[in-house]
Amino acid sequence: MAVLQPSDPDDAAGFPGLSDAQLGSVAEDRLATAIQLSAPGTVAVAFPLLDLGFDLYPRRIRTLRAHPVQVKARSFLEPDGEFQASVGSLHGDPNGYVLLPYVPPPDWQLHARLWAIPIPEFLKMAQRHGDGYLFSGYLDARFAGSAANQFLVDTNRLHHQWLERIPGWKQPVRASRLGVGPNVEVPRPASRAFGKYGDLWLASHLVRAGLQNVVLAQDRLRVDCVDLLLHDLRTYAIGGLVIHTSSLNARGIVQFRIRHDTFFIDPHLFVVILPCLDDGAFHDTAFVIPSADIPTVTTASSDRGDPGYQGSFRLDPLAEKMRPFAVPTVRLGASVLERLFLA
Repeated sequence: MAVLQPSDPDDAAGFPGLSDAQLGSVAEDRLATAIQLSAPGTVAVAFPLLDLGFDLYPRRIRTLRAHPVQVKARSFLEPDGEFQASVGSLHGDPNGYVLLPYVPPPDWQLHARLWAIPIPEFLKMAQRHGDGYLFSGYLDARFAGSAANQFLVDTNRLHHQWLERIPGWKQPVRASRLGVGPNVEVPRPASRAFGKYGDLWLASHLVRAGLQNVVLAQDRLRVDCVDLLLHDLRTYAIGGLVIHTSSLNARGIVQFRIRHDTFFIDPHLFVVILPCLDDGAFHDTAFVIPSADIPTVTTASSDRGDPGYQGSFRLDPLAEKMRPFAVPTVRLGASVLERLFLA
């Protein structure tokens, strides 16, 4: 194992280094890839849209079992091989983790082992250092009595040695139920062309409403119905949003469709419907629907054999079934946060 001197690692090794911010970004990308490769088809990794203290959110697919992670990487070790890292600030989320990888040059790949430490345990074992914490340990676990050794895991076995040991992670994923009625063949609504327009608009309003108290995170590649993951830094609750931007057809009807195979029901998962006018402006009324109510306000449908939930309702006059979910669009960001974290 190459050892770099902390005083001037660039000169000692004879190659350019990375700034702390660059190293952090590389380490986060490497870790996200390693997590997904270790558990293909069962885990998603969301990245925050704005850094409020956490770097990654591993989540069990089709659930809201998500865990905030702060990554503190190092590109060099002390002369005796000791890994040292200072953590400037840390939210005390009882479900969160600190990941401490060694990412040495010149290839900047993850070392074969890293520490995955629950935040409550990290706070116990790390030394206070000014306003933050100082962690030290050895990747070869040379001191048998070190408390950090129990959290050393193999980088290529993150699923078995870390994720599967998280309480509740391995609980069965329960499939949602399709609406009652015949599974009618219905084409997808034309409003799919809006893409991420509504997601970006809603994200900006959520940031304004939540300020420094709510993290918004998003999977780089969406693998289930969750468009936005929300993390309340006051209560440490996790919520999720499914966002559909829907146009009005010639008869003033709003339509949306949710795939059955990627959908699930959770008390903290909500579906947001944003009706959009022809000129790109949003209608005065939006809809925030608890995931458990989706089967009752939609009908079972199939699009070329792909089962899903088909929603269709009139805006003016508003369909009675949608009245409980209607909110003023200008208050949508605040309304979503209230329903997710204050209800």
